[in-house]
Amino acid sequence: MTLDDLDKHLIAVGRPTETKVVGNDVYTVIKGVAVSNGNTYDVGVKRNAGTPWLPEAALHVRPHRVTMGESASQASPLGNEWQYLSRRFERPPTPQSFIAHILTVLEVP
Repeated sequence: MTLDDLDKHLIAVGRPTETKVVGNDVYTVIKGVAVSNGNTYDVGVKRNAGTPWLPEAALHVRPHRVTMGESASQASPLGNEWQYLSRRFERPPTPQSFIAHILTVLEVP
């Protein structure tokens, strides 16, 4: 999978995104990801070079998903309202499997 594949998938399923730049790092922010308990999150994914694209072991979420410092969480470079969740993605990604990974992270503390 490439980042273009992910971008095209997000457009195809009508998922709004925005780009956020922090220093030399660029993030795609997936807006309004809803989970079964009714909560909604924005999810930041760091864009990095490489084909195939391999996501880093981090999702950045707003609002915070868990108490800061618990469940492998820490401050995010995206700002105080964001939380970095350390979660590895250990299989070759497809757009669909990566979105499933995001939903799993948001559903399970």
